[in-house]
Amino acid sequence: METQEISDLFSLFHNLNTEILEWVISMAESDNYESGEVIIAEDDWGKAIYFIVLGWVKLENIYTEETVTVEIIGKGGCVGEAGILSSLNSNSRVVAISAVEVLTISAQRFLQILFRDSQIQNRFLKLMVSRVTEYQKYCQFHRQTGKVRLATVLISLADKYGEITENGIKLYSFFLQDLANLAQLSVEDCRQIISKLEDKGLIFIESNSDSFYISNLKQLHHIIGKLGNE
Repeated sequence: METQEISDLFSLFHNLNTEILEWVISMAESDNYESGEVIIAEDDWGKAIYFIVLGWVKLENIYTEETVTVEIIGKGGCVGEAGILSSLNSNSRVVAISAVEVLTISAQRFLQILFRDSQIQNRFLKLMVSRVTEYQKYCQFHRQTGKVRLATVLISLADKYGEITENGIKLYSFFLQDLANLAQLSVEDCRQIISKLEDKGLIFIESNSDSFYISNLKQLHHIIGKLGNE
């Protein structure tokens, strides 16, 4: 990738000088994964950080009787960053939802980047703090209604990774089970809520395509506020 593409796509490297960006690119390797392929296995945490150039991945927690999706990350995001500082995620893995292209930087090389450039180091620390803040909010998530939880998930994905198009904010047509996991819903409850949102014209699922659109983000925000105050 070109230095400007890296700068535009990843906030960690935004507006850095060309010399630093070229050095970062020299540290990275380009890798591709197919849908369903494991990117980070349970025993691979702490080995590398992965910057998502194209596609979608999910973070799964693995339990004795089930596997639960706890996060979806898209283009411009990264995974494996927590493992750089700690390799405690032994019950988790990262799996490709779609075809995925990533830039992979080994843990050792990424630590060199952090030590060399204070601006990247500060941004990385802010990223870690934001992860903790998101987790704290997630711990309170179950107190909301199911519709609010699902709408919140969709808005968060749109804000972080959505692509603005003439049809609305474009997302990937995620598996229903993954959305249900994120919103802490049963698959059937998730299906019913999605159907109601679609009937109201707030979302649009394109048939025979992997595209999913949020047609009216403002109204989705409004409904969340209204329901959240009930």
